[in-house]
Amino acid sequence: MRTTAGWQLVKSKFNINDLSWLPPAEEWDFRSVTASECRIACHWEYEREFGRIEGAAIGGQSQPYFPQHYRQAARGLFPRAWMTLTKEQRQGVLESFPAVPVVQVRKLGEFLKRTSATGANSHIPQSYLDHSYVVIPHFTLYGVEAVIKGLEKWARSEAKHYRQSRRAQAAELPFDALKWLAVLRLDQARRQAHVTIGTTRETVTSYRRAKSRPDPNGVYPIYASDGAWSKAKNDAQLCQVRTRNNPSFLLAELAW
Repeated sequence: MRTTAGWQLVKSKFNINDLSWLPPAEEWDFRSVTASECRIACHWEYEREFGRIEGAAIGGQSQPYFPQHYRQAARGLFPRAWMTLTKEQRQGVLESFPAVPVVQVRKLGEFLKRTSATGANSHIPQSYLDHSYVVIPHFTLYGVEAVIKGLEKWARSEAKHYRQSRRAQAAELPFDALKWLAVLRLDQARRQAHVTIGTTRETVTSYRRAKSRPDPNGVYPIYASDGAWSKAKNDAQLCQVRTRNNPSFLLAELAW
């Protein structure tokens, strides 16, 4: 005769191996997202949460936050899940962004327009807007070689104020944001199915065993404790807020 604890164990094992309540894989299993597409894929998936890509509504008006070529490439594809797009469709979206240059230098007037600083240049003479740069090189006074050396000196000094890229480590933005989003979507599904966090974590592990594939960027949502799971969900919600307030946030390192 089984004890109550025994029945609970059987029930627990059944729930762990029951994958039927999980959302479709394309909504949370991002293991096949590559490093080259990750930032755009991450932005794409967070924007799907808001149902927008053409622009965001502020004060009743649509604001085109995203590059025109990106919006054009997304037309007819969004809001489909990124993982359901064909290789050719993904490549078309990726190619809507120009290659990222090592250094970007813009005229002051163009820079102010791109940052949407409405009215910020009303008191600035037009000559400054047309002939000044965010990085101002004194070519005439010092010559190109001196400017190059000056830029190198500035870049090396300025770089000390920023965290250096840790290429050997996985699951940094935007991969970490994708991992958080996976947790958020799984958590929403497990609440509807009345499944505990602990069982959810074990079910996700069971799914990985059943659907084995490489995870080179550490994006699969495996967490060691319920607390770590809850923190990831909260991080996803914070990322949602930041993305809602600044739609270009997840595209920050791409050239516009």
